Amino acid sequence: MKTNDLTTATLVALLLLAAPVMVQAQFTYTTNNGAITITGYTGPGGAVIIPDKTDGLPVTSIGNKAFGESTNLTSITIPSSVTSIGPGAFYYCTSLSNVTLPTGVTSIGQDAFCYCWSLISVTIPTSVTSIGGSAFYDCTGLTNVTIPPQRHQHRGARFLFLHAPSQRRDP
Repeated sequence: MKTNDLTTATLVALLLLAAPVMVQAQFTYTTNNGAITITGYTGPGGAVIIPDKTDGLPVTSIGNKAFGESTNLTSITIPSSVTSIGPGAFYYCTSLSNVTLPTGVTSIGQDAFCYCWSLISVTIPTSVTSIGGSAFYDCTGLTNVTIPPQRHQHRGARFLFLHAPSQRRDP
C-alpha cells in the first residue's frame, strides 16, 4: 500500500512539474517551407510572448485572425523572426494595451489591430514596407503613433488610424 501511495504522489508531482510546459503550448500553427505561421491562440490571455522558434523552426508569420477576439490579451511580444502580421491578426483584442513590433516585420495586414480599443502607443519599425487598410481602425485609446517617413505602401491610407485620436510623429 505504501508503494502505491508513493507512486501516486510521484505521478502527481510529475504532472505538476509538466504543467508549465503544457501551458506554454497555447498556439496552433502550420508549417510551410521550413517556417511556422501562428494560426491561433488558445491561452487565457494576459501578457503573451510569441516564441521565435517552434519545433526547431522559425516563427515567421502571424496568420489571419490568429489572435482575433482574444479579449483577455493585454500585451503581445512578437519575436524578430516574424516578418508578416496577417489580416485581422489581433482583430478585436479589446484589452490589448501594449504591442512590440520588432524590426524584421515587413508587412502588417488589413485590420491587423482593428478594434484594439486599449492600445495606447504603436511604433512602426523602419522594416515595414506595407500596411493594409484599416490596420489600426477604431483603436480609440491610441494616442501615440510613430511611423518612419515615406517607407510604406498604404492601402486605404486614410483609414489606417480612423477613429484613433492619434498624434503622428515622423522620426
